[in-house]
Amino acid sequence: MKNWKSASIFLASTLIALAAIAFNDITSTAGEKEKAKLNVTMQVNGMTCAGCVSGVESALKKVPGVLKAEVSLEKNEAYVEYQKGKTTPEELVKAVEKAGYKASVKGKAGEKSS
Repeated sequence: MKNWKSASIFLASTLIALAAIAFNDITSTAGEKEKAKLNVTMQVNGMTCAGCVSGVESALKKVPGVLKAEVSLEKNEAYVEYQKGKTTPEELVKAVEKAGYKASVKGKAGEKSS
């Protein structure tokens, strides 16, 4: 009977330790992703309709590391959130230009404010 209790306690302790390690990995990974998130606003010229907006958004979202892309026809702007180290504002400009529009970075790219 004692061996069974000892084995049960050991197993429970091991499971608790593994759960704590897994939880730490999950929370630290989420925190690292949040810290590594940058954003940039781009001037986009040449858009004339909703199809253009869709084309620019699609081109931006295909760039590896892009987390979010919102394009405004009214403002002739694109707002992009991306992972630091995965892409750059220059690569985002190239993607928009490859889609057939003129683009430039407005101001300085910065870290996402929470």
